[in-house]
Amino acid sequence: MSKAISKKLNGDKIRREFLKFVLYFGILSFFSFLVPYYFVKTHTIQSANIHKDVMGYKQLLNKHHVIKAKVDSIYYQMSLLNTGKVRNDVFLGNYISDNIQNVRKTIAQDSISEFKHYALLLNKLDSLVTLKNSIIAIKDKEQLALRDLNECVGKIGKIKKELSYNPARNFSSK
Repeated sequence: MSKAISKKLNGDKIRREFLKFVLYFGILSFFSFLVPYYFVKTHTIQSANIHKDVMGYKQLLNKHHVIKAKVDSIYYQMSLLNTGKVRNDVFLGNYISDNIQNVRKTIAQDSISEFKHYALLLNKLDSLVTLKNSIIAIKDKEQLALRDLNECVGKIGKIKKELSYNPARNFSSK
């Protein structure tokens, strides 16, 4: 009988150990499938985030190229201002101011932190355009004064010529 009891106890022990083994094996299998699942899931999330960052960077880079081209155009136009190469400096000054406003709109509020140097440059360009416009106004006044002076000198010369002419002697008394 003791053999039957010992077989029964041994069978219970074997069943208990087998259930323990199955439980541990199940837990181990669960974690061994869970790790690759989370690895794939984090890879997908990181890939999406990296893709989003790359797209944002590409947009920023494209915006940079557009702004750079516009600023170079403004610089070229400002180099033409007040040089006599264009017919209407006032129109060109207004055109430059409009271009500066367009560049500001391109920069926009959301990307002002990425383009601090352009924002600072545009603020300085406004003051330069104002200065150039005032120089143009002064130059126009100077040209008007020179024209008036030349006209006045011409009239004085004509009056001197008329006054120096003596009709009685029929010759000029120079």
